[in-house]
Amino acid sequence: MPTPADRWRQAVRVSNRVEAWQLRVLGTSGVALLRRRTVLLLETVGRRTGKRRRAPVTYFADDGGFVIGGGAGGMTKVDWVANLRHHPTARVWVRRRRFDVTVTELVGADRDAAHARAQHRFPEIEKYERVSGRTIPYFRLSP
Repeated sequence: MPTPADRWRQAVRVSNRVEAWQLRVLGTSGVALLRRRTVLLLETVGRRTGKRRRAPVTYFADDGGFVIGGGAGGMTKVDWVANLRHHPTARVWVRRRRFDVTVTELVGADRDAAHARAQHRFPEIEKYERVSGRTIPYFRLSP
């Protein structure tokens, strides 16, 4: 069953392209400034096409790397999550700096700890999990 976020998927894709440009060129985006979020630009390899795909994702720093969660505003399916699971390497832009990262999906106690931190920083994460009907995955990005 599609969620309200799923119905806006095409609009989100257009908005993500604009935000991706802002993150690469300016080091931040209008959305990040308005919502007071730390946002990085995640570049993955498409699991079916092999093409580079970019997505702005909120993050928090952790052990010299970053942790990101696949809440995606409550969408039932998150393309970049599936891409990371298929290709566990990525490239990120953080404050106009670009570097390659190794990706590890967090499970068990590590996932629960990341979820607790995310809940503290992003209170809407619980709503996203409830609306989407799925458990939000978390990934550690290590340079």
